[in-house]
Amino acid sequence: QFRVLGPDHPITAIMGEDVVLPCHLSPRLNAENMEVRWFRSRFSVYVHLYHSGQDHYSSQMPEYQERTE
Repeated sequence: QFRVLGPDHPITAIMGEDVVLPCHLSPRLNAENMEVRWFRSRFSVYVHLYHSGQDHYSSQMPEYQERTE
């Protein structure tokens, strides 16, 4: 059993600048073989998806294309 923990406050960014969306697992685990999905309101259309050791972009929200890694 583990929990995914993120910040307890909104992350703000300046347009055109880089931003890091932090999260970690508790207890600490290697997430290399897990799925990590950042999404807004719909799970199926995502901001960023990491799965099976690779980033996936096929169903990424258009406004985030070529902007995440």
